[in-house]
Amino acid sequence: MAVNDDKINKFYVAINHYAEEQRKKIEQEIEAFKKKELEEAEVDVLTEAYRLIQKEMAEMRNGIAQEMAQREMNVRKELLSKRRKIADEVFERAKKALSEFTKEKGYEDLLVKKAKILSKTFRKPGTVLCIRKEDEQYKELIQKAFGNDCEFRISDDIHIGGILAYNSGMGIAADETLDAQLEDQREWFEENSGLAVV
Repeated sequence: MAVNDDKINKFYVAINHYAEEQRKKIEQEIEAFKKKELEEAEVDVLTEAYRLIQKEMAEMRNGIAQEMAQREMNVRKELLSKRRKIADEVFERAKKALSEFTKEKGYEDLLVKKAKILSKTFRKPGTVLCIRKEDEQYKELIQKAFGNDCEFRISDDIHIGGILAYNSGMGIAADETLDAQLEDQREWFEENSGLAVV
């Protein structure tokens, strides 16, 4: 019986030894699995964190770009407003100077010159010459310089002075007013004044 006990004992030892090896093997597999899963989870977390950081950075860059664009637009608007104000002041002074000029002798000469220029184009009857109320005193002078048949009308659209002519029969009109000539100078002023907004 001692032999049997010894065999049973050896059997138990062998089983325990085998079970211990299996337990260690399973623990190692579990540890390897945990390590692999942890590494994968770590990679996933880092990847997600990277994506989140990139997204946040892109949103920040977009926000900064939009803010800078808005600021630039506001500065441009302000500069355009200042430029317009300066141009308006310059043209208001020019308008006053031209209005003062209409009270001088040189203005009569200018009206004669304008009438002669218009007479070269408006040769047919039916021509209407528009002048401002203040220039009615020059009708005879203008008529003589124009030399052709014409009718005079007072125009509220002429503020500074000069002559506006049209002939419905010919289908043409010409603006030789100081108002139009001053307004024509706006584009030149904007290009050459050095007040460009870039």
